[in-house]
Amino acid sequence: MEEKDLQKPVEMVDGNLKQPKFKNEEVVKNKSVKKNTTDMGQTRIREFEHLQLPQITEEGVKGLKQKNKIQKQNTAKYSKKILEGQIVSTTGNRPDLEKNVIELYNVKRWYVTGDMLTPVLRGVDLKLEKGKFIVILGPSGSGKTTLLNTISGLDKTSEGDVFVLGNNLSLLKDSHLTKFRRENVGFIFQQYNLLSNLTAKENAEVGENLSKSKENKMSIEDIFKTIGMEEQMNKYPHQMSGGQQQRVSIARALAKNPEILFGDEPTGALDEEMGRKVLEILVNVKEKYNTTVIIVTHNPNISEIGDTVIHVRNGLIDEIKHNTNPKKPSEIDWS
Repeated sequence: MEEKDLQKPVEMVDGNLKQPKFKNEEVVKNKSVKKNTTDMGQTRIREFEHLQLPQITEEGVKGLKQKNKIQKQNTAKYSKKILEGQIVSTTGNRPDLEKNVIELYNVKRWYVTGDMLTPVLRGVDLKLEKGKFIVILGPSGSGKTTLLNTISGLDKTSEGDVFVLGNNLSLLKDSHLTKFRRENVGFIFQQYNLLSNLTAKENAEVGENLSKSKENKMSIEDIFKTIGMEEQMNKYPHQMSGGQQQRVSIARALAKNPEILFGDEPTGALDEEMGRKVLEILVNVKEKYNTTVIIVTHNPNISEIGDTVIHVRNGLIDEIKHNTNPKKPSEIDWS
């Protein structure tokens, strides 16, 4: 980008902020993410654009509302382009698409109610590598669940860049966020959210129908073999235990063939035996299919099975640990 472009003033048009236009700084090749490859097998060139945000002069809630307005304007302009492959940054950072599945830069999340401001994330910077088992820990109210919701596309950041598979989720419209989640990520919740009128297999097929890839990593039969429920495929949710229902919810998530599998307290409602089985399944999925697994938990012992452990406190990353020799779920203390 030329220096003169960086110095372009912010214009006002009919009382609205008009963003200055910038030339594309560079092109970035992404050979590792399947969705960036054309049908002809050629690598798609992804353009990079750095947006220079205008200076905010207001303070407090008024300033935050002004930032929200600018973000909405940029979202309207760039959301479709991002889904089409363009890399757009508000912080000037380019994600490493070969190495990392998620990158966060100065991510903030706040809630405004009247004149009250409640900050939840206070400026998070984070890089998560592909194919890792990642555990997010933190006390109640620390921001760990908000962090998970932000990187999974369930919630939008108020400021900063959230790059997931090269897509800046902070600048996606709600409809485009839904499309991104449907095509790229799987979810496992503490509440199983199974459809009561469908069998275990049919619940999993709901996830399979949402998959964008016709060449899934594994069939429904393979998935039920992986979760150890081949004999329960035709049972309905009311005929299964809580642990079995949670495993079916994992099957449904895996059937989407996701790049990333997110879990919000996936063992929170389970006893020790079932909890260990669920963790064994998740570790097996990571190792067998190179799926990135990211879970939030209140149990610090579970962190011992993770490749990367993130401690969240007061809306910030307090500590990041890397386990060179993660334990097996059967080896950790559950108490």
